[in-house]
Amino acid sequence: LLPGRKVMPTIHPSSALRSWESRDSIDSNGDWLVRFFISYDLMRANRESKFPEIRRRKRLLLTDPTFQEALDFIEDCHSYKEVAYDIECRGGDLSHIAFAPTPDLAICIPFVSGATEIWSPEQEAELIVRIAGLLEDDKVHKIIQNASFDATFMYYHYGIHVKPLHDTMIASAVLFPDYPKGLDFLVSVYCDGEPYYKDDGKEWKKGAAANEDIFRRYNAMDAAVLPEIFTRQREELHRAGNWESYIQQRDVLHPLVYAGNKGMRVNTDGIEGAMVKCQERIAAFQAEFAALAPGLNYRSTKDLIQFLYVDRGIKPYVQRRKNGESTPTVNEKALARLAAKGYEEAKLIIALRGEEKMASTYYGVSLDEDNRFRCSFNPVGTVQERVSSSATLRGTGGNAQNLPEDMRQLLIADPGHIIVVQDLAQAENRLVAYEANEEKMIAAIEAGIDIHVQTGCLIHELPIEECTSDIRSDGKVANHGLNYGFGAPNFALRYGLSPKRGKWIHSRYHSVYPGIEEWHTSIRDELAKNNRTLTNCFGRRRTFLDRWGADLFEKAYNFKPQSGIARIINRFGVCHLYYRQDLYSDVVFINQVHDSLWYEIPITKGIPHVVKTLLNVKASLETPVKVRNYSFSIPTDTQIGFNISKDTMLEWKAKKVDSSSTESLAAELEEYVHAAQS
Repeated sequence: LLPGRKVMPTIHPSSALRSWESRDSIDSNGDWLVRFFISYDLMRANRESKFPEIRRRKRLLLTDPTFQEALDFIEDCHSYKEVAYDIECRGGDLSHIAFAPTPDLAICIPFVSGATEIWSPEQEAELIVRIAGLLEDDKVHKIIQNASFDATFMYYHYGIHVKPLHDTMIASAVLFPDYPKGLDFLVSVYCDGEPYYKDDGKEWKKGAAANEDIFRRYNAMDAAVLPEIFTRQREELHRAGNWESYIQQRDVLHPLVYAGNKGMRVNTDGIEGAMVKCQERIAAFQAEFAALAPGLNYRSTKDLIQFLYVDRGIKPYVQRRKNGESTPTVNEKALARLAAKGYEEAKLIIALRGEEKMASTYYGVSLDEDNRFRCSFNPVGTVQERVSSSATLRGTGGNAQNLPEDMRQLLIADPGHIIVVQDLAQAENRLVAYEANEEKMIAAIEAGIDIHVQTGCLIHELPIEECTSDIRSDGKVANHGLNYGFGAPNFALRYGLSPKRGKWIHSRYHSVYPGIEEWHTSIRDELAKNNRTLTNCFGRRRTFLDRWGADLFEKAYNFKPQSGIARIINRFGVCHLYYRQDLYSDVVFINQVHDSLWYEIPITKGIPHVVKTLLNVKASLETPVKVRNYSFSIPTDTQIGFNISKDTMLEWKAKKVDSSSTESLAAELEEYVHAAQS
């Protein structure tokens, strides 16, 4: 742009000053974090100002190897301790793979050129065998960006188990949970002077006529930058005291890849019948809505705004757009507010949307050819170490962790197996109690009292013996909604309560549990004194970079309990089950749902074997946790059955298992199995 001068782009400073209200009328951070990215650029500009020339890293990128050159390069990679790799796919097939033993040397091995196959079938088979040998070499750590994608692809298509590995995306999520985790961002932060190249791959993917040489260089670059990035990330992880947290988060990847590819068997006849009933409910709701609002298209945002806010004269709920303008909205939160105020139209729209989601997202889900529900897990799907899930790379399946009960009951055991679901009982509430040092909560937990029952009765000023399901429900929503600093209006909105009732529960909760607000104060003090950094019970440190205020505090309040529970279920559940093959060689891990573990055991090994297995897993999940001066275990409840349904599974509370002999448990399970199979 300016011959003879160095030009360095950065983000316009004004973007760091903007702040607007989000669509649910809760203040958002706008582009607050942009100020940190600008700071990176300014520090780099300062370094670059020390010399006039442009200094770029010299990388040798081999993009047109012969067959023998490709084989030799792969063989040489076995002599390195770490090798980065990156894959590119088109049409569901592997198109290119790149390896980089150092930041300065990389190779792209193409399998196609445009639409033409490059290698003979025999050569391609040989390359895949050699690639598998490298990717499964225990002496060579593979460095990957977003290993969840690459490792899942190689496992699903070729049966290649990529190990051991490091993941720059997981490292980024542990170091800076608030920052983007894409490779383009990591290159801009860690690779000094590297011009932006990530758009080079987009044109090729549009069609076979695109520039093949540019794309091969792009693939090689994606591998070459990884050793450079991870070297600096490793230093930062050690400096921040988060290396062990990174290792723990990384180790959950392999079991998740396995479970995502294994999937769960689906009752296809049941799902067809459920779809028919769902469509009938939709038709009934539509008829009811048509009687209330003849001719109104409930799917049209424009028509709903006109009907509710103009024709009915209801005071509109608004959303603030990025340009600063406020416009009426009928999003989920607006409808929830209207429903809480008694507007039948809003209740029906919510019901219709719920049923239509069941029909499209769940009963209409795309299963794989073997009629299994699969997903793709993301080990860093949230900022608090919790795993997330979504549809597979092929577009089949979906989120396996948020399935409604009506869909769960259609997931069935494989032939000869029985399903076990083990939950950490009221896990977050227990961690909150000890983190907050809230004496009434701790006393209830240690006395074996249901914390939701106690909270409900304290709110209503009733003895525990007089607890009803409604009172317990009040206690449950209070525990879930008020532990983390929700104000009364937001609490009422989140749980569909009237503003008056939400305010009353909010006031009573903090009256009976004063330690919770004191804990919130201590968290804010800890942030202020420790450079905005908190440390959970496992030593994981997180620095909160958002704008100082209510949004940041809410995230800070839930960090220690949520990240602690995630570590327990992943370390003592998922990883224990997967890596202890000496104990669980015949057990099939199938799902992780935040604070619960799903797996199958071959019932053909006998009922005593099933009981012994689930007792071993329970013992691991109940490994003592240390918080403040307390050491405690979180009880693990167990459900067993041939489908995942609360109505049909045999349920054993932790207390029951602890007080029963192995023989009596086996006898009860034997009776259940006999009845279920009759």
